[in-house]
Amino acid sequence: MPVVSFCPDHVGTTVDEYVRDASLAATSGAVVLFGLARAGSLSLLRTPSALGVGVAGALAVEAAFVADTPAGRLWESRTVQVGGTTAFLGGVAALAWVTGPWILAAACWGLATYFCLLALVLADVWDGDGTA
Repeated sequence: MPVVSFCPDHVGTTVDEYVRDASLAATSGAVVLFGLARAGSLSLLRTPSALGVGVAGALAVEAAFVADTPAGRLWESRTVQVGGTTAFLGGVAALAWVTGPWILAAACWGLATYFCLLALVLADVWDGDGTA
């Protein structure tokens, strides 16, 4: 199995682990995008504020995994993976119910940002700890 290094806490992360994380993100993205389409609000993906909030949110979450925090170690638990994904979807749904579908567009941009970061890691352009 090929090994890909992502950050100091994740040296030795396997491709299977990236596939697992990408699968959770893709499933979440499909659910959020479906919700946005169901609300008839796909045009919100073109709003700069949704883009900015989504990108900033994703970078903040990824920073927690790269920094010396317990986030990376906790994520190795299947319970945390399923619970975190469920909490993300439930939180976005609750916020959309309260604030409207704009938050769904921001969530889509956040997930797109995650996939861009993952592509940089897998292409060996960035190793996740701020160095190339």
